[in-house]
Amino acid sequence: MVALLRGRTVTIALGRSLPGPPEVVWRLITDWERQGDWMLEARDFRVLSQQRTGVGVEAEATVTIAGITVRDRVRVTAWEPQRRLAIRHLGWVSGDAELVLTAEGGSTYLFWRESLNPPLGPLGALGLTLLRPVMARVFRRDLDVLAGLVRDA
Repeated sequence: MVALLRGRTVTIALGRSLPGPPEVVWRLITDWERQGDWMLEARDFRVLSQQRTGVGVEAEATVTIAGITVRDRVRVTAWEPQRRLAIRHLGWVSGDAELVLTAEGGSTYLFWRESLNPPLGPLGALGLTLLRPVMARVFRRDLDVLAGLVRDA
C-alpha cells in the first residue's frame, strides 16, 4: 500500500450554488484579509506582495484541520474576475486550487477543486489520504458559510 501512495496527489472537488451574482462572490473570495470569515479553518490572513489583485498576488494564512496547524503560503496563478481564481500552495503541503464561478440567473455556481501534494513521502500521502473526508467536510462547510455571506451582501 505504501508504494501506491508514493507521490500521490489528493484531490477534493466540490461545488455549490450561491444566492448572489458572480461579482458579489468574486468580491468575497478575493478579499484576502477577510477570507477567514468563510474559511473557518483559516486565520491570520496576510498579503505578502505589493499587488493585491491579479496573477502574482502572494498571501499566507494559518490553517488548522483535524488538529494539524500549518502556515499556508499561496500565489495567485490565474485571475479572471468573476469567473476563475487559481492559486498555488507553496507551503508544507503544496498543490493547486481552483475556484470557478458560473452565473446561474441571479445566483452563482462555485466549483472548488484542491489538488494537494503531501509532505513526508509515503507517510504524508497516507495521512493526507486519511484526512481527505475531513477536509471535504470542512470545505463543504466553508461553502455553506460563504453562501450566507453572499446572501447578506
